[in-house]
Amino acid sequence: MSFQTIINNASTIKVDNMPITSSIMSRSNRLKTASRGNAIYTFTVSVNRPFEYTGANRALLQVLQTKNRTTEEEITLSQTSGMGYIMGYAGTLTTQQLANITIDSHTGSTIKIDTSGVSGITNGDTIFDVGDYIQPANSRYTYQVTSAVFGSDIALNLADVPVHRPIYDSASDGGNNINGQALNVANNCSFHIKAVQVPTHTIIPGKLFTFDGDFVFVEVIQ
Repeated sequence: MSFQTIINNASTIKVDNMPITSSIMSRSNRLKTASRGNAIYTFTVSVNRPFEYTGANRALLQVLQTKNRTTEEEITLSQTSGMGYIMGYAGTLTTQQLANITIDSHTGSTIKIDTSGVSGITNGDTIFDVGDYIQPANSRYTYQVTSAVFGSDIALNLADVPVHRPIYDSASDGGNNINGQALNVANNCSFHIKAVQVPTHTIIPGKLFTFDGDFVFVEVIQ
């Protein structure tokens, strides 16, 4: 039992991956904005159902208390009951075709993919659609595609994939070099998070308990 258990049983999940920005209104009434940091994922999770106060569920309460706000855990959104579509792939390639895509290089917020090992891609294929989740296979970090990438975008077996935040360098990614790696796509992507808010729980008659508020999980950047 773990944070993943809470995600799996979520009634609602609020996702915030907006970049950190600041704004100020000038004396001439002009709004000025500036980016102050990369986007990180924050998940606010509501669990609005009772649990039986027995066995694994009872143990879950102790696990949550032990992990509290200090323990990192890797989670995915793909196992949430009734919400398996959250991280679904919206392109047209097969699972095998996606598995044969590798990363050639990256710069800024763009990943250049190598499709030389992929057969059967046509100009009309959608390699990645806007909002698709991708993650270098050896990386801690997941990214979302910001502009559709089509088969017609391939030149010399290479195509650019723009994503929602700059690619974290190896120093922030456990020393990993993502070039040459395959890509995890959609439901195969994950997030490294800590809980910054863990609600109390209430015991109710009938050997049941409920959580008294929302869980808030924040992505951990090294």
